[in-house]
Amino acid sequence: MQVQTDTTPRRNRCSLCRQVGHNQRNCPHTTEEATRLRIAFNTEQRQKQRQERQQLQQETQRDNQYNAEWRANIFAQVVNMEERLAAIVDSQPTTVVPRSGPTVRERKIQEIIFENSEMIPNGLYKELMDALVIRD
Repeated sequence: MQVQTDTTPRRNRCSLCRQVGHNQRNCPHTTEEATRLRIAFNTEQRQKQRQERQQLQQETQRDNQYNAEWRANIFAQVVNMEERLAAIVDSQPTTVVPRSGPTVRERKIQEIIFENSEMIPNGLYKELMDALVIRD
């Protein structure tokens, strides 16, 4: 990417001396003077471009350094989270402790079966109630 630092329009520069305000046909300078001025102008332009490239390289290096530090910081945070998660998972008991009583859903099913006990055959009613026995 090349940045143009010269704010004066290029179309008004003389092609012999690179000065603004006249053209090659009307150049007031001698050939030697025009050559010297053109060389000085080109040297100045190259120097500006070189400085811009160096500045861009320095900014890129700073950005790369910042990005590397940022990535290292994020990686450290992820590792920390993984360690904390592993500690939580490892601290949990691996065996499931059975509940002492029926769940709300089991109680509701027991109530429905009890209320409709006359419509259910005896053998089926006994099996359903045994399956839903209260674990107090």
